[in-house]
Amino acid sequence: MANNTDQNTIDPEEYKKITEAMYKQNLELARLYKQVDSLNKELQDLIKQRESLMHLVTHKVKGSFTRSKYIFAGLLDGTFGVLTPEIKKIVEQGLESDNMGIETVDLVLNAANMQKGLIRYDMKKFDFKALVEDSMANKKMSAEAKGLKFETEIKDGVYNVMGDAVWLKEAVNNLIENSIKYTKEGVIKVALEDGNGKIKLSVKDNGVGITEEDKKNLFTEGGRGKDSIKVNVDSTGYGLYTVKLVIEAHKGRVWAESEGAGKGSQFYIELDAVE
Repeated sequence: MANNTDQNTIDPEEYKKITEAMYKQNLELARLYKQVDSLNKELQDLIKQRESLMHLVTHKVKGSFTRSKYIFAGLLDGTFGVLTPEIKKIVEQGLESDNMGIETVDLVLNAANMQKGLIRYDMKKFDFKALVEDSMANKKMSAEAKGLKFETEIKDGVYNVMGDAVWLKEAVNNLIENSIKYTKEGVIKVALEDGNGKIKLSVKDNGVGITEEDKKNLFTEGGRGKDSIKVNVDSTGYGLYTVKLVIEAHKGRVWAESEGAGKGSQFYIELDAVE
């Protein structure tokens, strides 16, 4: 009868080959691990350099805008003498351009700081309805200046939320401003309702609308719609991205709906209600 022990014994030469192969494999894995670790460190260094460069550039750009803004403002308030109507109009355009430039720089910086978790939210209970009403009052004039109707629908209810009122107002303002910018004629409708422990804000317009392709870029860093760029060539794509970061930091949701190009859009913000 055959000896089972002999049958199960591994040949020494075969064992040697197996252990050598495993040793070489482990050496290769260790080499690859060190290579990945080195590449990761290089990547982190590049990211830090990129962030430092971005902050340097944006601060320099903002500083330039701010300096020229005060020059334009001084010209308009009579500090440097009386302006002719023609010069005054040019100065007003320059001041508006500088304000837009400063706003753009702030958007990019805020988005970068939010990504890195550097924004500290002052979370307190407050009336979200009052915040929305204040935003609507501030934006109504610019809507009507374009010939747009500005409608509101706020249902009765308690609209308390836990959040940072400053940043949430930025988010609300952004959605309303977007609808005004991308609507040539028609109606901007802002609605607010509560139910099932949620508070939902909607901003509806009949502007350029959103295509299925554009929906993929909404709320992404630098994401801009093809038709929206035609309407607003100064769009940075950081507005809605910042809204998304703010709302998600508040454990809420933001999304958009549209039937397609030229058929208007409806943007939503949903937050948890608190007693």
